[in-house]
Formats: sequence, structure tokens, C-alpha cells
Amino acid sequence: MTNTIRILVRSTFVLLAIASLLPNLVAQQRGANDIKVMAWNIWHGGREDGEVVGPQRVIDVIRDSGADLVAMQETYGSGELISKGLGFHFQPRGTNVSIHSRFKILEDISVHKAFECVGALVELPNKAKLAFYSIWLPYSAEIWEAGTRDTSKPETMLAACKASHVSLQAIHDGIKQRLSGAKYDNVAVVIAGDFNSMSHLDYGEVGWDQYDAVVDWPTSHVLIDQGFVDSYRACNPRIDRTVDSTWTPRFPKQEQDRIDFIFCRNSRSQRTAVEAIASHVLRSHAKQFPSDHAATLSTLRISKQSPKVARQPQTVRVVSYNIKHGQGMDGNVDLKRIANVLKKLQPDFVGLQEVDLRVGRSAKTNQVNDLAAMLSMHPGFGSFMNYQGGRYGMAILSRYPLRNVQSLRLPNGNEPRVALIAEAQLPNGASVLLVNVHFDWVGNDKYRFAQATKLANHLRGQTKPFILLGDFNDGPDSRTLALFDEVALRTQKPKADRMTFSSTKPEREIDFIFCSPAKAWKVGRVEVITEPLASDHRPVVAELTLQPR
Repeated sequence: MTNTIRILVRSTFVLLAIASLLPNLVAQQRGANDIKVMAWNIWHGGREDGEVVGPQRVIDVIRDSGADLVAMQETYGSGELISKGLGFHFQPRGTNVSIHSRFKILEDISVHKAFECVGALVELPNKAKLAFYSIWLPYSAEIWEAGTRDTSKPETMLAACKASHVSLQAIHDGIKQRLSGAKYDNVAVVIAGDFNSMSHLDYGEVGWDQYDAVVDWPTSHVLIDQGFVDSYRACNPRIDRTVDSTWTPRFPKQEQDRIDFIFCRNSRSQRTAVEAIASHVLRSHAKQFPSDHAATLSTLRISKQSPKVARQPQTVRVVSYNIKHGQGMDGNVDLKRIANVLKKLQPDFVGLQEVDLRVGRSAKTNQVNDLAAMLSMHPGFGSFMNYQGGRYGMAILSRYPLRNVQSLRLPNGNEPRVALIAEAQLPNGASVLLVNVHFDWVGNDKYRFAQATKLANHLRGQTKPFILLGDFNDGPDSRTLALFDEVALRTQKPKADRMTFSSTKPEREIDFIFCSPAKAWKVGRVEVITEPLASDHRPVVAELTLQPR
């Protein structure tokens, strides 16, 4: 063997050794508890732009993203080549779904049909274990090509995605059974892939102006209702159809929707916690993006914690504020002024009354979405009625991810009314209901009391802790308030400073905050904020501590 050959051989071994260490070195540079997870349907094996160039572009996108784990769909024979190009571990199942991992794969934990689901138990650099699933869900009918969707008939849209709901429910049930053993008590779970359905978090009323429909998609409920967090929406509270969409960068004339998701959940024991700290959509390549799906990339912080953390009390700052569609006492509509008032209060939850969405008098803006962006909070909206080309109602803003937002229709008064009910997930894993009200305003309380009665009856059936807040348009000694004293604990303002209306000459106390059940909450500081300009009401703030169950 010549010296030249010896040098080449040694160099090859050195390069191979470096390549084997590179995946862990990249992960270590990011931080021991942080990993990047990608969900990506690569479209016919990524070969639409060529048998060689297409998969190479897939490799480029994944490598440049820094992804550690990839849940891939439509792998179709390209998986081994892609994983080898990345220096990753590869776990296929069938022809469609596959997993590509920078980290060691300990066990195959697949469930359901081979074409729709593959699972791997992965060991992370911090020695935590993660159950990682790549899934592909079927759909029942085409509603993305031009002319195939009728937004005036949500029932037809729901029918088109029925198959995805059925399959995801079966997959979740299978995962729950597969991971039921004690050896998986401390294992966090990530389920990612092509869901072929949209999310109820996007298609709530707050997104009506972008999607031209309000649809309560059951597919996205399957995991969220079981405590999973939609990592992208957790990091991107503001609804933005253009930025959010994963279908489809290659066909811009088709309906643009977010149909690729990464869901995460703490371990059963709560000893392993998962937090989504960043997430965005990838849809570009220097030459041409190789797939008809964009990729979703989320950075997850997966850390070990004491189970006591999950049982710690959770203190939240709650604000109720009638903002009069942002019209201040100077007659100007200024939403930034409202945002500045709220920023100073540093709230975790806000109930807003008199909110506009695309209404003429407020320059046809989406006030809920805009405030959410200004405050980095999650938005929910419920409309009373159509008004000046848009919708008029009220909103909930939450520092923490929302699981669901629903409107409870109340008896009509001088105007239609709803109670807006949102479920938020707290950092300790507990959930709380936020109930926002704006009752009828006339002196005779007939309508107001009818509205309050329906809501009180609804709340009597609640098993989850809730916070009730809003503009009750009735005084502290009224029968309306007495009705809610029967189902919740009223927070008491300082006697010397309890008036909330009007903001310039406060003479009436009509804005309140309640919490229930009484034994679950500890009430701290409650105050009315002196703010005479931004609205005709003054905001009310309460510090509430939810005790562990």
C-alpha cells in the first residue's frame, strides 16, 4: 500500500468518524433540551422535478432547516436515500409514511395501518425518551381544487374531511393502548404529518374574514381535546392564512390551507415536559421547492421535571374591558391605544366587549386578530350580529394556547347576544374555561335576566374550573349578579374604588369577574384601572390562583 493510499484511507475513516458525530454535535449546539421537528409530505418521493435532483432538494431543505426528526409522508422509495444523505437513522413502514431521526431509534412503536402510521421510540441527547409518530390521513372528497368548495355549506366541507377524523381517532386510540405500559410513563409524545383536514383553531370566527367560513373541524379536536398542543398555533397565535398555509406552494390557485401539523404532549407522569418555543412553515428552495406541501418546522423544548411542578398552584392575571370598538372618549378609533392599556396590565386572560371584525366604523380591520398580534396572545371571537359589512361581538385573548372557542347563543334582547366560552391550557397542564359576557343594557332587566339565567344554567353543568367576566350591565345588588353568586365566587373590588362606568365620571359598577368552583380559586388583588381616554369603560383586573386538584 502506497503512502498516498494510506493517507486516503485514513482520511476516509476520519471523515466517516466526523459524519457519525455530526448529528449529535448539531443537537448539542442547539441546547440539550431543544430539538427541531419537521412534518413534511414530499410528494411522490420528492421526484416530481427529477429522479435525482428532486430527492436532493428534499435533502437540502431538511439539512438547511436543522431538523432533528422528520415525520415524512409520500416517501415512496426515496426514504433510505434521503436519510443516508442526511446521516440520519431511517424507520419506514409500508410505502407512504416514514421517520428520519438524527437520534438513536430504540423501538418500533407503530400502530394502525402501515400506510397511515409509523412510530419510533427515540432517545434524545438529554436521555429523555420521545414517542414520535409520522401519520398520513385520508380524505373523503376534494375541496382544495378551484371550484370544489362551497363555503356557504360547511356541512359539505365537513363531509369531505370525515375520513381523516375516523382515521385519526383510530390512530390515537392505538397509540394510547400501545404506550399504556408503565415503561412509557415518562415518555412524551409527538404526532406529526399530513392530516388532510384543517383546524378549528384557524376556522373559528376570528378567522372568518380570511376563510369565508366558520367550521368546527372534528379532526383537529381529536388530539387537542386529549391535551395535545398544536405546536405551530401555540407559537403563532395570529391567524394569517397566507403565512400559515402548508397546502400548497406549487399550486397557488388552489385553496390555501394549513393541513400539516405537529402535535405534542407531556408524558403521562408529567416528568417529561414538552414546550413549543418556535414554529414556522418552509416553502422555499434556491432552485424550486420540491413538493406540493410546505413543511412545518417546530422547535420543541423537551425537559425532565418533577411531577410536583404539574401540581403547583397557577396564578393568572385576568382583565375585563369593554373597549367600545376602540373608540376613545376623544371620538377617535385607536386600537393601539387599547393595546397599550392592556400591555401595562400584563394579563394572562382578557375578556373584551364591543369588538369589531371587518366593520366599517373601525376601518374594516380584524380587531381581535390585530390585538392578538400586538399583545402576542391567542385570539377568540364570538359575534352578536352582522354590522356594517362585518361582524360585531366580543373577544377573548389568552397568553396560553386555546383548545376550543364556542359561542352560547343567549335569548335576544334589544340586540342579539352570546356568551363566548374558550378553553385555555395552562403551563401546568390544567385547563380553564373563560366565559365572557355582555348582557342587555336597558333599564328594565327582563332581557338581561333571561340571558343570565340561560348562562347560569349552562355553567351549573360545568366540571372544569372557569372564570366568568364581562360587562353585566347591572349593579352589584341586582338579581342578575345574585344569580351568578349561586354558581361562582364574585371577586370584590376595593369599596372606595369599584366604579367602572363611565371612564371619565365613574358612577356605576357594572363590570365584574367571577371564578368557580370557589374552593379551587384563591382571589388576590382586584382593582379598577384609572383610564379615562381609551374607552367609555374602565378595565377591571383580578389576580386569581388556581389550586392543584
